Amino acid sequence: MAKINIFEWLYKHSPINFYSITNQGKTIIKSINGILLGYEYDRIFDTDELNSLKIVRNNYKRFSTFFILLAYFILIYFFMFPNFNLLNNLSFKILIIFLVILLPLIIMIIISKIFEYFLINKYGQFTKTKFPYDNFVENQSYKEFKLEILKIFSFLIVIIGIYICIGSPYKTSLNLINSGKYKDAIKITTIWSKIIPIDSHWYSLRGYARFYTGDYDNAIKDYDKAYELRNDEFKSMNFDNKIYIKYYNKDYQSALKDFDKAIESSTGGEKNSLLWDKAQFLFNIGRYKESLKIYNDLLVKSTEDRVYLMENRLYFERAQVYRELGESSFAESDIETAKNLDLDVEFQNSIPKPALLLEEI
Repeated sequence: MAKINIFEWLYKHSPINFYSITNQGKTIIKSINGILLGYEYDRIFDTDELNSLKIVRNNYKRFSTFFILLAYFILIYFFMFPNFNLLNNLSFKILIIFLVILLPLIIMIIISKIFEYFLINKYGQFTKTKFPYDNFVENQSYKEFKLEILKIFSFLIVIIGIYICIGSPYKTSLNLINSGKYKDAIKITTIWSKIIPIDSHWYSLRGYARFYTGDYDNAIKDYDKAYELRNDEFKSMNFDNKIYIKYYNKDYQSALKDFDKAIESSTGGEKNSLLWDKAQFLFNIGRYKESLKIYNDLLVKSTEDRVYLMENRLYFERAQVYRELGESSFAESDIETAKNLDLDVEFQNSIPKPALLLEEI
């Protein structure tokens, strides 16, 4: 079985092995972006020319890398992130893949043409040919290539070491919040929300910290953003936290509008869960008749939705609403019904008040 030296393979496809001298007294310069393309000259370049050319060529290679990274940065931060919800769309995914492939190709073609223009102006006309590998040049530059690889790995090790020493930015933010250093937590989460704007954690953590600095409006905006980005079991937590802030500020009407908007755009179990939350909210602000109406509807639905709606719990909570309305007999009937239901779910707790929750990442 043939053995493959990964360093030699990488070396042959790297910008370091950039020229070859033939037995016919010709020099072939390797293209900056095409690993098989060479520019042939009918003379041997001297050492000064090769050293100068190497610097120029590597700079052009760096320009290619820089502009490709810049193009991807623009693609990600100005096209993908603002349209993150469209990633579920197949056409959008295909467009992204197409751009990911096309952008570097366009940039490499442009930079290669500029490099070719430089070669013509500096050294005269060349002939395009296949780039051959020269053992002498390879042996001469192989150590230099391995040194460059070592630098890259050393840099990565340093970055990993710094990350380990400093700790996860999530945990750092949590520690600052738990220590009451809310302004510092806002600074860190703001920086990371710029770096990775599609990660809901930054907005959720910053919303929590902003609440405790009294910046309620921006805290609500952060929880809205976190709610928009999440699609898991913690999605509702961000919505509930926004509702809590409005409850805390006695902005009940705005909170109810948020409930109605979220309920209207939801279906199935998620919709039932939001309706239950709204019923509890109405109870906590003293609007018992409206709360009762929702509990009545949910109990009808509970026979079909046994995942989001716990029947005995709904009866027990409706009993609390009946008590507030002075309907003691109905309340006692609901409590008895809840006890008789054969469901392995704890239900004898008061209707919870809105609360600000912190997700422990």
